[in-house]
Amino acid sequence: MKKTKIKESKGKTYYIKRKGIPKGCKYCLKGQKAVLFLNGICQKPDHCAYYCPISKERRGKDLTFADEIQISTKQELLEEIDKINAKGMSITGGEPLLPGNIEKTLDFIKYVKAEKGRKFHVHLYTNGLNFTEEIADALEAAGLDELRFHPPKTQWEKIRLAINKNYSVGAEVPVIPEKEYLETLEKFILYLDQIGAEFINLNEFEICEPNNMALKQRGFHLKKGTVASVEDSQESALELLKKLAPQVSLKLHFCTILAKDYYQLKNRYLRRASTIKLPYEIVSEEGLLIYAQIEGKRESLLKVHELLSSEYQLPPSLLNFDGHLLKLPYDVVLGDEFNTLMNKFKVKAFIIEMIPFRGRYQQITEKIPLKVFKEEYEEIK
Repeated sequence: MKKTKIKESKGKTYYIKRKGIPKGCKYCLKGQKAVLFLNGICQKPDHCAYYCPISKERRGKDLTFADEIQISTKQELLEEIDKINAKGMSITGGEPLLPGNIEKTLDFIKYVKAEKGRKFHVHLYTNGLNFTEEIADALEAAGLDELRFHPPKTQWEKIRLAINKNYSVGAEVPVIPEKEYLETLEKFILYLDQIGAEFINLNEFEICEPNNMALKQRGFHLKKGTVASVEDSQESALELLKKLAPQVSLKLHFCTILAKDYYQLKNRYLRRASTIKLPYEIVSEEGLLIYAQIEGKRESLLKVHELLSSEYQLPPSLLNFDGHLLKLPYDVVLGDEFNTLMNKFKVKAFIIEMIPFRGRYQQITEKIPLKVFKEEYEEIK
């Protein structure tokens, strides 16, 4: 028997070398998936309600989001898909297959398939409580590519209804470091393999603001050196992979919080930034937009703008002046001669770093005075 080799992906996930990872995960790790949060309505099942990480702003509410953007139309979903140049979409909630949600879910799947083509990859998360043969067939007809279950033990049998449909079937569950839970999880993985499921995606157990108190009351602790990882979750997951890999044929994949909250988000930001960046902005390695911002009295800013246009010969596309702020490429302000210009007209310069969004979702993450930025810049050089 070949020795089990656990590999680490570039996105800090773990899988069995000879088996690979689910297709939906491949797209997610590259930031190529738009996330459609259908709404925050679900049955609040006992097996997962206590650790639900959905925010208070979304939980139980009939609000729909495409990534971070609240939407009300399918066209707005398509706009977000195009902004990140997505190759696929995941559908989550809440519970997308609730009786009150199923038609909306099917409508979204059909719409994106019609607009983006058959190869556009769509996967969906469900707790399986409402799953039926009829729903399994409807998802197939709509064009779903991958279905991920997170059912209570009493509902495992419903996964069989999706087997042999024209989409991949698997599960996605957290690794909760409790003896009884881990024993049940091991049986679940063996069951999935027995019925012919293709994969299981194991998630590092997350502690966050919505579930912080509930998890602490149950004795879970934050792993040292992390901001959201539950202690012993990763270790338990890797032990499971090592133990079960020789026994099953399905794909075993462990996704860390670092992968979800950093690598996936960073890569999605990089894709979004590249499509929305303005000529005077550059994209950082983290997918953030960076530019220089000049502040001061309107009269002074007008004179600076005029000098930058004439003496520096900056084209209009690299100068954005709205009457209150002057924005331009950050490298223009790094030269010593620009200090003279600032002192002459009594203006201040800052280096701005912001997430790649416009309008109500635009958010500046750092506003660094030019002098401070130059000092840090020189240290890095």
